[in-house]
Amino acid sequence: MTIRSPRPRAAVRVTTERHVVPAGDPLAVYLALRERYGPDQVYLLESPAGPADDCRHAYVGFGELLSVSVEGEDVTVGGIPALRDLARERAARAEGLEEILRAVHQLVDGPRETDRFSFGFLAFLGYDAARHFERLPYLIESGDPLPDACLVLHRGLVRFDLRGGETELLLHRGDCWPDDPADELMTLLAGSAARGVAGPGPDLPPPLAVSDDIDRPDYHDTVDRCLEHIAAGDIYQVQIGHQVTIDSAADPVEVYRRLRERNPSPYMSMAPLVGRTLISASPELFVRVEGGTATMRPIAGTAPRAAGGAGDEEIGERLRSDPKEIAEHIMLVDLCRNDIGRICEPDTLRVTDTMSVEAYSHVLHLVSSVEGAVRAGLDSYAVLAALFPAGTMTGAPKIRAMEIIESMEHSRRGLYAGAFGLIGLGGYVDLALCIRSLVHDDGRYTARASAGVVADSRADREWRETLAKLSATYWAVTGEELLS
Repeated sequence: MTIRSPRPRAAVRVTTERHVVPAGDPLAVYLALRERYGPDQVYLLESPAGPADDCRHAYVGFGELLSVSVEGEDVTVGGIPALRDLARERAARAEGLEEILRAVHQLVDGPRETDRFSFGFLAFLGYDAARHFERLPYLIESGDPLPDACLVLHRGLVRFDLRGGETELLLHRGDCWPDDPADELMTLLAGSAARGVAGPGPDLPPPLAVSDDIDRPDYHDTVDRCLEHIAAGDIYQVQIGHQVTIDSAADPVEVYRRLRERNPSPYMSMAPLVGRTLISASPELFVRVEGGTATMRPIAGTAPRAAGGAGDEEIGERLRSDPKEIAEHIMLVDLCRNDIGRICEPDTLRVTDTMSVEAYSHVLHLVSSVEGAVRAGLDSYAVLAALFPAGTMTGAPKIRAMEIIESMEHSRRGLYAGAFGLIGLGGYVDLALCIRSLVHDDGRYTARASAGVVADSRADREWRETLAKLSATYWAVTGEELLS
């Protein structure tokens, strides 16, 4: 069974020209294309480390054709005039986020690969996208809001097959935008492959200011109030976090290089988003749909690795036998099964790799895989509407946990706990959770982290868990450690 992709009367027909190019470092390719097209026209998604299933491809997209952002009931459209005008017209006729995104998707018709990305949208879903799918309270004041959702279409892509080793330049041709010069781009890519990326990221200037939206005693009080909700039977688990803001003159590219060196991850990104930059080293898949099969891989359970990886096996066994970690993990896998069961054929739903211990650069995680065949008639946006947000970022039961988060946290989550990645025309979806990430905006970096509070949580342990999760991004900007 193949997932249906929305395909009514497409407005713009797109053909793709493919060229094999020399393999190189995706970051070097990103830097070369960024220099040619500009920083707001190029994105990088790469997987320098992590489990093999999460490290299949790297992508560098360039040349923005269209961007559509949705915030509440407001829709903002940019890009080349022909696509922009069509998008405005179709978005105006659509009702609700799911229909708006579907209408944008239907503007173009082109390559429809189902097992990897070739043409389609760079996608962002902020945490507040959930408000388009569920009725939730709105208690936290909005600061400088990011869109609830954004789709961006590009006319060029460099695709790295990290298993097979082949690298391709894909140029998407359409009647309403100029062709990119293939020969010139191939020369550029050959040069970037030869140069590579020189050395680790440099030392950066000290931060100008650092602030947190909550202090340690208040976070402890918040955890205690969550425990009262758990004791009262309101919830089983809730993710409670905080936001750190860093004013710094550090260059976002150098911050990314430092983060890539310190915390290489399967879902790294350097991507422009409505005047900001997302810099991410996420370890966790939100959802992948390939060949009609949807897969989620919830991570719940974390332990720091020993220096040099010695003792990982012993630490992993302790993690797998910790009653608190087991209870929390099983609870979130059940929540994930419930979510994915809403869009899959019942007899195809299964949990694989239950509580596998996976090694990342600095931590070990407990990970399970939940997968199933997507029901006929459902497209990518129906899948997102059913699954979003991930239960590992809210708690269980999901809606009540989100209501409590809204009453407890001190600033809006923005992109944190949302998702980013790719949505292909043929139904291919590969979205990561937006965690272990920074958003850069005009000299200011923001980062968030949360910890899962369950019945036997201890407040100080949860506080330290949030600091551990913030440590790599904080170090990448400041050069300072959060935990001794």
